[in-house]
Amino acid sequence: MAQVDDDKKRLILSRTISTLQSLLIFATEVKIQKYLSLKNAMNFRDFEAEIAAKGDDSSIKGTGVLATRSEIEKSLPRYKQDFLHDDVDVGAHELGAYIDTFPLAAASASHVFTLIEVFGDDVAEIINSGGIAQNKAWHEDVRGLADLRDPVQLQRAQQGFGKHFGVSASDVPEIAARRMVEIKKIRNDYSHEANASVNFQEFFQDAVAIVCHIAFLTTEVDRISVYPWEDYLDTFEPQSKV
Repeated sequence: MAQVDDDKKRLILSRTISTLQSLLIFATEVKIQKYLSLKNAMNFRDFEAEIAAKGDDSSIKGTGVLATRSEIEKSLPRYKQDFLHDDVDVGAHELGAYIDTFPLAAASASHVFTLIEVFGDDVAEIINSGGIAQNKAWHEDVRGLADLRDPVQLQRAQQGFGKHFGVSASDVPEIAARRMVEIKKIRNDYSHEANASVNFQEFFQDAVAIVCHIAFLTTEVDRISVYPWEDYLDTFEPQSKV
């Protein structure tokens, strides 16, 4: 475990709880959006009729591009740049097919990755202020392309996981390194290759586990329990507190 004083441990635990709360609430927001998307997709004719009835008052407009070489190169205030037309009338009958095509799972996974990146950076800053170089992140040495069948690359992933928390590779569970490599690969595939084939639930599960791994590596707690809503059955009692 990292050598951290009690005040810093309490601060890390506080950040852990707040981050988990944010993640859990976000997961529910994703479920809500998925439900609404599927509901409207199943009733797409009602959706189209609703948009058509709004006429010019509809907030859903078409977006188009009309750019010329000479105009696009001008340095103009944004309000004078007119190559993007995002307030064009579009027929309601053309909209129904796109109700459930937004890459919700992939985009949501990318946001979750950002949350655990920020969390890890915050914990690293608590432990060793200024230890992460500008424009770098706590997981900089965990490679998304690592072949973890190779013991050497697995050890490097463990070392990279614990580097900014003052934790040696031998203290980082293999599963923690494997989880980080996996979600980093998925995030990179979406961000750099536009691969939107993401199992959000699996990605989210690994992300939550990574937050817990970091907390267990940097504090003395051996149980973390967080539930952002009323716990009617006391499933999560006692919940974690600082």
